[in-house]
Amino acid sequence: MPALVSLALDQGLDLLGTALSQWLLVVLLAAAAVGRVLYRRSRATPAEPARVRRFTLLRTEDVGGAPVRYETTRPTGTKITPWIHGRQRLYELTDVQLEDGTYAAEPLDQV
Repeated sequence: MPALVSLALDQGLDLLGTALSQWLLVVLLAAAAVGRVLYRRSRATPAEPARVRRFTLLRTEDVGGAPVRYETTRPTGTKITPWIHGRQRLYELTDVQLEDGTYAAEPLDQV
């Protein structure tokens, strides 16, 4: 009797090894297909390059009386603290376009 159990276990393990090796190939092929799809999807939507935008700092003037301009690649909603007339002021960048083609930067602190 123990010889039959031993023989059955040996044959069972052989069948298990054969089945695993066949499924291993299927799993590897499926993983390769999924990886290829994900790679193509990530390449299909490239990241938007940063662009320089000019902002007009509202309620400011330089020495000549012209509004102060600020160039940056930061997105709208960002808070900046540029130096104006020897002190830092707090501004928020907006997506409101002005007549001259620049965007508005709203002052957040009181003068």
